[in-house]
Amino acid sequence: MNIKLDSDTISSMNVFSDVTTVAPRDCITNGDKIIFVVNQGQAGIAIGKDGMKIKMLHEMLKKEILVVEYSDDPVKLLENIIRPNKLISGYVANGQDSEKKIEASVNGKPNYTKIKLAKLLMQRYFNIMSINIR
Repeated sequence: MNIKLDSDTISSMNVFSDVTTVAPRDCITNGDKIIFVVNQGQAGIAIGKDGMKIKMLHEMLKKEILVVEYSDDPVKLLENIIRPNKLISGYVANGQDSEKKIEASVNGKPNYTKIKLAKLLMQRYFNIMSINIR
């Protein structure tokens, strides 16, 4: 994985780290949202009690803040992204032209933003081009 970060992204990551005391592993700005990817077990610390730290970041950065825990397993990462929806089952499959995709069954329908985020992160980390959620 070779990810390049621009100066604005690095600045956002520094603000995130200063406010939350958690060093993000990645940061993606997507329109009016900033997605911070943190190591496993760090999301609760980053969010803070009653979402206090996220509210502070929202005020400082003037964007909606999303925090996702990273996983080396694409299915587990998908599960982390779609929370609070529950992943019933999921697997990575090869599609046409050996294109990797994720097939998943979810309890409830995740909102469009979460699906869009999942696609973005799956492409970025695992070169998975499609997600089929049932």
